[in-house]
Amino acid sequence: MGKGLSAEQIIRRVREAAEPVIASFGLMLWGIELVAGGRTVVRVYADAPAGRADAGTEGNGEDGVLEGVSVDQCAEISRMVGLALEVDEVFSDAWVLEVSSPGLDRMFFEPAQLVPYVGSDIDVTLTDPHPDIPGRRKFKGPLKSVSDGQFVMEVPLMPASGEKPEPADVTIRWDRVKKARLIPVFPDTSKPGAGKNAKKASGKGGGKKA
Repeated sequence: MGKGLSAEQIIRRVREAAEPVIASFGLMLWGIELVAGGRTVVRVYADAPAGRADAGTEGNGEDGVLEGVSVDQCAEISRMVGLALEVDEVFSDAWVLEVSSPGLDRMFFEPAQLVPYVGSDIDVTLTDPHPDIPGRRKFKGPLKSVSDGQFVMEVPLMPASGEKPEPADVTIRWDRVKKARLIPVFPDTSKPGAGKNAKKASGKGGGKKA
């Protein structure tokens, strides 16, 4: 991976390189994902700032726009950030950089990102089983509220009677979360014209590898 650097240190170095570049395009850094393996993969997600006219639009890629971020922007950000990381010699082994929009099934990197999605369904995996629900690490359901480094979601739980699952509010601390994603809602393609923008947003920029 990096030259004696921890995953947290590498993410910080990537952030320092990526944030000003992404800002120069009028975009914001949504998050950074590091996938270690035979070749380290660095995934940088850029998004349109909240409140911008084209932020959150569901582009299907045919016109080069992906949720307010164009494919050309992703490619240019990838080139510029990749050069900066090469100059800084952040990685000692083979690596690849991918730049894209967060997509319809966006991953969340901090609790504040959850706030605009209250009412939407999310998919959450914890690092360890929930302290109040032994043996359970995975939860799916609507997000109900976010506050003070934790959030509440509604999930089906088996009652003591053991008959059938019933919806219940579960509070989850953010520091227990391993991964959290938005569950996308796709249009009903059975209706005429409904499938026009049904494609999942993608659009990875050109990669750089050492």
